[in-house]
Amino acid sequence: MEAAVYVFSVLSFLSGLGTAIFYQIDRKKAATAAKMIAAALFCIAGIIGFCGRVQSTDACAVLLVGLFPAAAGDWFLAKKELVAGDEKRDYLNFALGVISFAVAQTLFIAAFILATASGGNYSFEFLPLAFLPPLFALISMATKQVKIEKKRLPFVLIYGLFLGMTLSAAASRLYGNPDSVSAIIGVVGAAAFVLSDMSLACYYFACKIPDRRLFNFPVMILYFGAQVLYVITMITF
Repeated sequence: MEAAVYVFSVLSFLSGLGTAIFYQIDRKKAATAAKMIAAALFCIAGIIGFCGRVQSTDACAVLLVGLFPAAAGDWFLAKKELVAGDEKRDYLNFALGVISFAVAQTLFIAAFILATASGGNYSFEFLPLAFLPPLFALISMATKQVKIEKKRLPFVLIYGLFLGMTLSAAASRLYGNPDSVSAIIGVVGAAAFVLSDMSLACYYFACKIPDRRLFNFPVMILYFGAQVLYVITMITF
């Protein structure tokens, strides 16, 4: 079972890399197909990993469920790229994508807190990590590195809090379980997720970079890397 998890995880990561390449050469339909294949593969890897566990925990189950709204978010943001010339549809898909990922992050937060509860309490010393992504957005706006429309700004800031809270929960889990390989993998995955979405914000909103498509590589590599790490941390709970 574990071998199958790793095979599907590697295939998911490679499909994610293919997504970045297709976006770079402006093959948006091919990129959408590659992205959804990658999303399906990490969901399959998660299901196999969960079913193969001798004893599954609540944290493991919640983390698995979180993969599915993330895959839905992938679909909406991929559709956003396909309708980029239509402002109304672009905004709708952006909003639905962010909401889907916020649901996923909520489940990831719950999973890490449940896992922390088994080895200790949540450490509030890590709560400031929750404010890093929205702070990054605000500083980038203040220094005029990015330009975010007023109607999109609440989505960016609120989702940033969810994203940062996931990192905070993962870090707290590691603090309470410093010898846990699963906890180490989880915090690396959460950090990769944060960096991926920061890169995505630059891709959408940067105003001083000639070719923003280059951000597709860190976005996809870090994002699908994070999802693969979440699957691995799930099977090693």
